[in-house]
Amino acid sequence: MNNSTKIIIIGSLLGTLGIAGLAKAISTNQPQLPIAIMPQYHSSTQMIINQDKNVEVNEEKEKLDAVNDADTEVNDDKLPTSLSQVGEYGESVYDMAKANDWTKATANINLLENALKSLHTEIKGENKPELAQLNSKIAALTQAVTTKNRISAMHKANQVTLIAANITKEFKPKVPVEVTLLDYYGRELEIWSATGNTSNLKTTASEMHRTWNAVRPSILARGGTAQVQKFDGLVASVEAAKSSKDSARFATSVLDEVDNLEKVFK
Repeated sequence: MNNSTKIIIIGSLLGTLGIAGLAKAISTNQPQLPIAIMPQYHSSTQMIINQDKNVEVNEEKEKLDAVNDADTEVNDDKLPTSLSQVGEYGESVYDMAKANDWTKATANINLLENALKSLHTEIKGENKPELAQLNSKIAALTQAVTTKNRISAMHKANQVTLIAANITKEFKPKVPVEVTLLDYYGRELEIWSATGNTSNLKTTASEMHRTWNAVRPSILARGGTAQVQKFDGLVASVEAAKSSKDSARFATSVLDEVDNLEKVFK
């Protein structure tokens, strides 16, 4: 049968049977071939899977946030573990309150309270006045976090780090307590800059200078010439700051540079 004849027959069949009928008629005269069913790729399903993976990654990241700061700390076997934890968790609460992340702040409060309980056992009743201060300050900090009072929580959390730093003195830590205090003063600059308290900013700048003078020789003795030169400039800038905005900017630099001072003692 030639092509023109085929076209005429198919045209007539279409008119009589319609497309569906024609397909059925053709199928009855053709050998049945196996139909390959291709797997369907559902983009929406894959999106859900990807989202689930992202959630798992984010949750794992959140679990690590509470101890992120510890990664840059100098491991010091001279200090009771719980004492180091009190300082670290106190700083973490500060950071979370500063960021208005009250869920993580609460999580770190729980860790802080557990560390305090261990500290009472680990130092066996020593430093009783300081332990009493910690009890009181952490209770007040818990209240500030519960009420989501940002500045109050930041201030009380920083006070916790101060008390912990003072307790470390008798254990003669690898990192001099003065370096830890410089970290404390950097956070104080942030707090008083946020509130515009120029009087406290001046007091903090003066205390920072005094503390820096006390620890500066030991950093030079360890070869930290570059770190000393940089921190000399920062201290001078903090004292010369003319506004809260300037103090806040220098506070960030101070906190960053303290990490480099700590590394000198590794």
